Parts: sequence; structure tokens; C-alpha cells
Amino acid sequence: MKTTHARMRIGTAACSLALLMLAACGGGSGTTGGGLGSGDLLVGVLAPFSGVDANLGPAYYAACLAAAPSINSNGGVGGRQVKCQQFDTRGEPADAAPAANQMVASNSNLMAVVGCTSDEASAVAPIVNGAHIPMFCMTGQSEFNKTKLPYFHRLVPADIYDAYAMVGWALYGPSPAPFHKAALVFGDDIGSQAFVEPATNAFTKLGGQVKNFPIKLGASSYRTEVTQVIQYQPDVIFTEAIGSAGTFLGEFKTLNSGKMIPIIGTSATIDPEWFAAVKGAIGVDDIVKYYGGVDLGYSFSGPAYAEFLTNLNAAASTFPQAPKYKQRGSTLHLYDGIIMSALAMVETNSKDPKVYNPKIKEIANGTSGATEVHTYKEGVDALKAGKSIRFVGAGGANTFDQYNNSVSGYILVKYNAAGDEVKVQDLTTAQTERISQAGGI
Repeated sequence: MKTTHARMRIGTAACSLALLMLAACGGGSGTTGGGLGSGDLLVGVLAPFSGVDANLGPAYYAACLAAAPSINSNGGVGGRQVKCQQFDTRGEPADAAPAANQMVASNSNLMAVVGCTSDEASAVAPIVNGAHIPMFCMTGQSEFNKTKLPYFHRLVPADIYDAYAMVGWALYGPSPAPFHKAALVFGDDIGSQAFVEPATNAFTKLGGQVKNFPIKLGASSYRTEVTQVIQYQPDVIFTEAIGSAGTFLGEFKTLNSGKMIPIIGTSATIDPEWFAAVKGAIGVDDIVKYYGGVDLGYSFSGPAYAEFLTNLNAAASTFPQAPKYKQRGSTLHLYDGIIMSALAMVETNSKDPKVYNPKIKEIANGTSGATEVHTYKEGVDALKAGKSIRFVGAGGANTFDQYNNSVSGYILVKYNAAGDEVKVQDLTTAQTERISQAGGI
């Protein structure tokens, strides 16, 4: 999943090195924590901060800015403070691989890496894995469904499940569903097109009609593609189109005599930047009326979420965009991944990722008799008391399989006028299974 800011662009090798040295050397407590070492620890945010997918990186960076104070205000990791650093992949494998290589080569204090979207995960995940650094990736690519990379973790479903959930909305959602003729409007890049085949297979096998209209993300106009979609006369549009949805849908409304049709978006469209762009293009009334999205079943409540939200709001003093991501699924999950990494270090009393990486899965899944904890402090206190723990964080519970993939059920959602997510209904197990079987799973 691309899943979903103002960010710093690392432009030259010299500038990058200076920033890395600043992150590694500044502000640490220097306290030694037994086998946990000393000095600051670094979370690398390896993601697009420029290019057509530039709105993805800030959501991931915000996760680190919220997680770091949860850890640092409760003793750090054996006294070591956690810092956050952006590493710009530009959403391009050719740029991402050098960024990843520089990150791991220049930072012996890396405790975890977050980000690695579908656009660049194939290029960067092997690099991070080779450096033995735990990573929490926002890629939905099917190649990671059964990955052999032991340091790879995915807390969100593969893109194929997002595609199936969109089909679920089209078939089982509230009126005016069911829909029967869908236009697929996704970017022509690798990550975006990953939704097309599974959505097409499932929808057509369940009686629907589908046509794919790939677009070049970042273009100034889509009049040709919009005209083709209008001529196709769909009753629903499946889309993501990060960074370009506003342009496409605005032109669609104009060329369609000022009228919109229903839109079903991936979980990456549950994003403040996406909402703002589309609202500006078609108006708030139309986005509230015609938009439907799919998301995981977040509660946006509980002690873990409360601490996450408090820290996210406080981060606005240094990163003004941070509070916008209070309902961004990727932000919640990456926050949890960073907390679990820190707890794994504490439990193993080790700074060596070869030692603490396997413990992350155990902390997420829990073992028999484990104590459920929701914050870093709760986890540390339980570990000090000699208890085993299961961490249920801001994004909810996780259940990693043998490939370190954690999959949850989907809900159907809409936006209200303020841009907040509003749950419409759940997809039932029977509905999900029917779609999956039609799609070939």
C-alpha cells in the first residue's frame, strides 16, 4: 500500500552527509545502558519527500516524531534517545537505492527503518535487510507476501487486499451500490498498477465490467484520459492517483457537465493531502456525497492512540503538518513499529539487531501468558517486572505470519466535511472470502 508532506529534500552528497552527522551526534544523553550501548539511536525514514509521491514521506516522518517522545520521556532505550531522520527516495528505484546505501553506510546507530513504499521497496528492502536493520515497509507489492527477508515487516495488507476491499465496496456497500461498470484510474507506475489486476480479476468474475485508464502522475492535465473515461460511461471510478487525483477528478467534473459519479479509493486516499486536493477540485459537497474508501478497522481510541495523538499534536512545534495525520493508517502502524523495536531492544538488553529483531514478532503476536501493553512505558514496566508482553498499539493488534506480514480486516468509510474518516460498515468474512476466491487467492 502507498500508503499515505512537507519534507526536507536531501539534495547532494555533501549536504546529506552533513545532515547524517548532525542526526548521529546531536542531543543524546550519552548514558550507557548495559548491552544497549550509548549515544543517540536513529530511526531512518526512507521514503519519498520529493517527486510525484512527495506526500507519502511526511506521514511516515510524523510517525517517528510521535514515537520518539514516547520512548525518550520514559528512559529512552537504556538511556539512549531516539532521533528521526528523513532519507529521500524520490519514489524512484534509481534514487532510492543510493539513499538506502548511504543511510546504512553512514549510520552505525540505526535501530529501525520505516517507509519503503511500493515504488522503491524492491530496490531498498534487500539493502536494509543486508545491513541487518529491522524495517517496517509501506509496500503492498505481492513479492513481499512470502518474502525471505527476515528484517522486513509489514503491518498493513498487501495491495491485493486493498483491491479486493474496493470490489467489496462496489458490490456490498450502501446505496447507490452495487456498481456494475468500473473505470480504474491509477498511476502508470509499478506501485499504482499493482491494484489493477486483482481488482479486475475479482470484479469481472463476480459479474462486473472493468476498463483500465492508467495516467502519468504529476501531469498538468488529463483531458484525453478524462474524455476516454466519460466515453466509457462507468458507474464508478476506482482510484488512488496520489498527487494527481485533484487534477483528474476536477477535469472529470468539468468535462462531464459539472456532474460527479461515485469514487472508490484505496486506503492511501484516507489522507489529508488527498482530501484537500480533491475537495479543492470538486468541492466538499461532492467529495462527501460521492467518495467511498477502504481502510482497516481502526478505533482511534484507547491509551496507545491517546499517547500517539498527544505526541503528534506536540510535534507541530517542529513539523507543522504532523497533526494532520491523526487518522492516517500508515502513521499509526509505523509509530507502533518503532515502539516495538525499542521494546525488543529493552527485552533482549541488546543493541544488536541480529538479537532483537526476532523479538519484534514475539512482542507483536504475544506468547502464552503474555501481558498486554499499550504504551512504551507499560511495556518497559512489565519487562522490568519479569513479564513477557504483547504490544497492542495505536494501530491495534498485529498478528505476524511466518513472512512477517500482519493482515487485518477491512471497513468501508467515507469522509465528513471536515475531512475525518467516518465508518460506514464492515466487510464480512463471507464477503471477503468470496472476493478473494474470485480474485484467485
